[in-house]
This record gives sequence, C-alpha cells and structure tokens, in this order.
Amino acid sequence: MIAGALWALAVVRIIFPVSYLSPVMAGLLVCFVLGAIPRLSRHTQVLCGALALVTIALAWFYGQWSAIPTGVQKAAIFPAFLSTIVLLRATADQRPEIADARQMFSALDPTKRDSGIVVGTHLIGAILQVGVFAILAPILGRDAPVQERREVFTVAIRGMATVPFWSPFIVGMAVASQYLPMVPLWQIMSLGLCLAALGIAISILFFDRSPGQNTLIRALKSLVPVAFPIFVAALFVVGTAAATGLSTLQALILSLPIPCLLALFQIRSGSIPGALRQTAAGIGRIGPETSILACSTTLGAVFEAALPHMGLLTWFNMLALPAAAVIFIVILAMNIAGLFGVHAIVTGTFLLVIFTSVPTALSDLILMQSLLVGWGLCNIISIGSLSVATGAAMFQIPPTDLITRANIAYVFLTAIIVGAILASLNALMA
Repeated sequence: MIAGALWALAVVRIIFPVSYLSPVMAGLLVCFVLGAIPRLSRHTQVLCGALALVTIALAWFYGQWSAIPTGVQKAAIFPAFLSTIVLLRATADQRPEIADARQMFSALDPTKRDSGIVVGTHLIGAILQVGVFAILAPILGRDAPVQERREVFTVAIRGMATVPFWSPFIVGMAVASQYLPMVPLWQIMSLGLCLAALGIAISILFFDRSPGQNTLIRALKSLVPVAFPIFVAALFVVGTAAATGLSTLQALILSLPIPCLLALFQIRSGSIPGALRQTAAGIGRIGPETSILACSTTLGAVFEAALPHMGLLTWFNMLALPAAAVIFIVILAMNIAGLFGVHAIVTGTFLLVIFTSVPTALSDLILMQSLLVGWGLCNIISIGSLSVATGAAMFQIPPTDLITRANIAYVFLTAIIVGAILASLNALMA
C-alpha cells in the first residue's frame, strides 16, 4: 500500500512539481522502510544497519543532522522507479518473446552454448534483470550436475554484467542519474551499448569454454524479436526525457507504463488485470532494494554535506588527479570493493559524492559511464550482489562457489580495456 502510494505521489509530483509533497513522500518512505526491516534477510538488515550507523555518526560528528531529511526526500523517488520496473517485468512475463527465449536456451548445444547464453541473458536481463536466472535454471533441471549448473551461471552472469552499462531499467542508472542529472540519456545509452558489445565480445573471444560461431549466430537470430520490444521501451524513456527535459528517473516513471500497456493490448492472451495483480504482488517485495537505496542515499547526502569539513576535498584538489586516474579509480574501486562483499550502491554513492564535489578533467558523461561500468562488473564478483544471491538460490549452489577465477579475470581485463577506451574518449572530448 505504502509503495503504491509513493508511486502515485511521484507521478503527481513529476507532473505538478509542488514542494509540499516531498516531506509527505519522505514520511511515507520512512514508514515503508521501518515496516520492511523485520522481513529483510539478515545480510540486508546488517547492511542497512551499518549504513544507518555510519550516517548517524557522520551527522553527529560534523553537525549535519539537517542532511538526513534531505537524503530521505531525495530517496523517496526510488520506490516509484522500482514499482515501474516491476510493471515492466510483469508485462514481459506475458509476452511471447520470453517463451521464445526459453526455447532458444533449451535448443542450444550444451557443448557450444556459452556465447548464446551470454547474449541471451544480456538482452533478457535488460528487462527481467535477475529474473533471467528463473528462465535458465529450470532448463537445466534439478538433476543437472553441480558443476554444470555452476558453469552455466558463471557464463550467464557475464551477460548480465554489461546490462548496467546502458540500460535505463537498472538501479545503477537510477542512482547515477541522481548525482549527474545533466547527462542526456541518449548519450549514456549510446556509449553504454557500444561498451556492452565490447564486453560481450571479450567474454566470447577470451572466456568461452568452446567458442562456436554458429551457436552465436543462431542465438542472435533467435533473440532479434526479444531485442525489439526492449529498445522500443527504452526509446519511450529517451524520447520523453528529450522532449520534456525531465530527469532519467522522472521520464522512466512517467512514460514506461505506456509501452507496457500497449504491449499487453497487442497480444490476444494479454491480461492487463493479471499484469496489474502481478505488479501489486511484486511491489510488496521491493522492501530490500528500497531499504538499501534509502539508507545509502541518506548516507550520501550526509557525506556530501560533511565532505567540506573532512579535509578530503582539499586533499583531492591538491592531488589534481588526471582524467585517466579518476576513471580507473572509479571502476577498479568498485571491483575491488565487490571482491570484499561491499554492495555496489555503497561504493558507487561514495565515489559519486566525491567526484561530483571536486573538479576533475572528466566530462560528466565519462564519469557516469565509468561508474556504470564499475557497477556492472562488480556484480559478477561480489557475494553481496543481488545477482549472485539470486543465482545461488535458483541454481542451488553456495554463493561462495559462484565467484570464479575466470570471472574475476574477466572483470579486471574488461575494466582495463574499457577504462583505456573511456580515457581516450575523454581526451578527444576535451
């Protein structure tokens, strides 16, 4: 109920930007998070508790208590974003393209399927996100050997890793756009898609266990129908942002339900009431993501307010880091923190606050893309990532067994190659 009210109020506030709605939404968000905490997993409770303690410590030590309500108000838009994504997933579940994708996965040659899985999970994961593992896992069956299940997951998650590079439907894009709202969505999507293609190529060329060109071509042909509705939905968001001047988050919340409803109308078996019921049920399960986003955004607001009093800004200004150094710091810091189980939201928030508060030689586009690259790659090797946690549950494998040496090598090789490309692009843009 509260999440639905926040969704509705967010839409009203986007259309009619009245200031008195912000504190109302902040109050509802606090009630929602407090009500969700008892139902969260132990890991999420510990993470939110740690974020809250650090927030209070910073606010007390630097006298920045007023930044806490500011952060909560800033985070109040995230339940609407997550609810809209739930509607997108509910729509996708009724589309025939998802059933076709399941058949494509089933038909792949088990000895030469890595490239098809990488491409398939990337495209389907752009909408279903970790829900793509619910499609893959049943195909293998309960009796599949543990090693086979592990190998399929570690390949699939490489396809998922490049989705945050460009997709407006990912939490990473939502967080980054809050700190870098002036970056046009079409620019970050265009650059991100090119880098995502590169990331997929690196996976296929260097990490496929048995590369097969025929398998890749077959997978691409099978997934063309899946790709089309994804890009139509993305273009709705891009067009709305460009035409109205709204932020990425606002444009997504306001416009994405339109292609969802059209997609349901288009198919004979489509059921709008069924999709709405599934959406309502899904909204009731966004407590973990909402709680983490609320806590991390509030911490980010307090950290941003306290930053001038810490001496860090002076230190960073004295360092005068070159653009390439900032790019690699952002990407590699997220990857290394991920190896130690630190959630991408936490590392990303701190990095965004720091590098949007000090002058750098980076354009906002390159800074945002660096953050999204680090965010996506971090999810492969972090035991604290939702992708690893979901994969462990779906494939019935301990999370620690899903962090493989091959994927660690993939993450850091891709980080170095993409970082070098971003540094070169930034130099050309200077």
